[in-house]
Amino acid sequence: MSKDELRGELLRRRRDMTEAVRTEAAEAIALHLLAAPVISTARRVACYVSMATEPGTAPLIAGLMARGVEVVVPLSLADGTLDWVTYDPAAPTTVTPLGIAEPDGEPLGASALDDCALIVVPALAVDHAGHRLGRGAGYYDRALAETTRPLCALVFTHELLESVPHEPHDIPVSMAATPNGLFRVP
Repeated sequence: MSKDELRGELLRRRRDMTEAVRTEAAEAIALHLLAAPVISTARRVACYVSMATEPGTAPLIAGLMARGVEVVVPLSLADGTLDWVTYDPAAPTTVTPLGIAEPDGEPLGASALDDCALIVVPALAVDHAGHRLGRGAGYYDRALAETTRPLCALVFTHELLESVPHEPHDIPVSMAATPNGLFRVP
């Protein structure tokens, strides 16, 4: 299956999921990640603000903040790159042309990732080698090309696949969090 065909199938399956299933998945994913050793001493974590059909990040972000962890979230820029801002649940948000609600705040620059214990990224699928299938715009591949920080994709259980189509510029993840637990890439 090509990347586009696989994306279409996975997006369709996500749209067909009920809100209750998505909510339960988000809570389970948060519990698994909050119990991970990489989080236990974290002072800063990068995490995206999920869209409606993605594995939800709200319980994870709330859990991190309750522990005093600074959470930085991405801002998509017009040139196809990402910047980062400290997450503040009370901050006003702006909906981007991509349909993503991004909080207003002072951009921190790409170096914000240097101090992150973990970078949580969106994905439509992850394979056993850590290859991540995104939505195809390349924002995260460009943003993560230089980082050495651990990367974790959030996916529904059926989106952890044996293999996904990938290209040399696709940045792999070191783990995937699913409602059934954490998968660490060997």
